[in-house]
Amino acid sequence: MSFYVRNSTPNPVWVAVGYYDPDCSPITYSKAGWYRISPGRRRLLVTGSSVNQTYYYYAYDLFGNTWSGDFPTDVPSTAFNMCWIESCQGTGCRLIEFDEINVGNFQNYTLTLVEAAGAVKSRNMKAPKKGARKFRLGKSSLRRIPGKLGKLGKVRKPRNRKRK
Repeated sequence: MSFYVRNSTPNPVWVAVGYYDPDCSPITYSKAGWYRISPGRRRLLVTGSSVNQTYYYYAYDLFGNTWSGDFPTDVPSTAFNMCWIESCQGTGCRLIEFDEINVGNFQNYTLTLVEAAGAVKSRNMKAPKKGARKFRLGKSSLRRIPGKLGKLGKVRKPRNRKRK
């Protein structure tokens, strides 16, 4: 009854997640991060039923590879857990763009991060120089586990930056 992320890349990744939170307003979503996931490992990020939920995620590794989308929000560079609409202040804040995933009829859901062709693969490589081209990884592969259908109250999702 939860949302998991599996790292199927050869590099450690850091993940931030956005999830439904009725205590946040006017956008009923929270964001939390940074969860470090070692290669080949799976980590629980959100507990509770995932049925009919929409999650948002952003991940990166130290070699410039990212998993991102079109839902921008400000996050700190240190661990955080705050409402989606909140901004961080001071140094270490940055704007990142989350990707969206709808989990459908599944109580447990595992999002698997995979590397794309041309991605930096080696754990022993030097990190890219500042300003070097960052690779944008392709769509994540997904593993769905059947569950029961649930209900949610009124949900106000984050806005996609491409909408007008």
